[in-house]
Amino acid sequence: MNPDTLKALCASVVRRLSLRLTTVEAALLVTLHHFSSESRNPAVAYIGLTPEQYVVLSISTPRFEATLASAALKAEGREADARLNWEAFVQREQEAARLAHEAIPKTALLADADAIHRIGRQLGLCGERTDQLISGVVLTLALGYPYRLAGQRHLSLTDLLAQVTTEELTELLRHAAYAAEGRGEEAAATLRRMQRAAR
Repeated sequence: MNPDTLKALCASVVRRLSLRLTTVEAALLVTLHHFSSESRNPAVAYIGLTPEQYVVLSISTPRFEATLASAALKAEGREADARLNWEAFVQREQEAARLAHEAIPKTALLADADAIHRIGRQLGLCGERTDQLISGVVLTLALGYPYRLAGQRHLSLTDLLAQVTTEELTELLRHAAYAAEGRGEEAAATLRRMQRAAR
């Protein structure tokens, strides 16, 4: 982990949000702990990264900086600003995901509304509900994009979205539907099944 990179990141957050350096440095420890906890997920080992490599890779992502900034703002008692900062990050990611989704070839599954609706119907979802969930699925794929398999790291997000299979999309939609309905245990079981299938 390059201390100069972390120092530059902290300085950037201090300047951008008018925060005290000590607050940002304390928030950095919290953020590193958060990503370190994530790094122990079996899915990280599956994609061929050690926990340390995962954390190092995470540091260069917009999600790391957004998490750090929100943690620092909360530590300063600026809860509303922390929420707005996180919402702005999510909006930027949604826009990037939308543009990547729009750019995939028309022959790709995620560009075929009829095929997507057929999968939705198999899961008991109406077309409108499927459309609502699919944008969340695309965002989920986009947020996981930096942590893709070694053989896929050269691909753009658009290329990665173009490779989603019927089986993968079915499970992703099922997971999204369970999560949206507050069915946490079933959502977690679906996620575990996806991770096992990916091994």
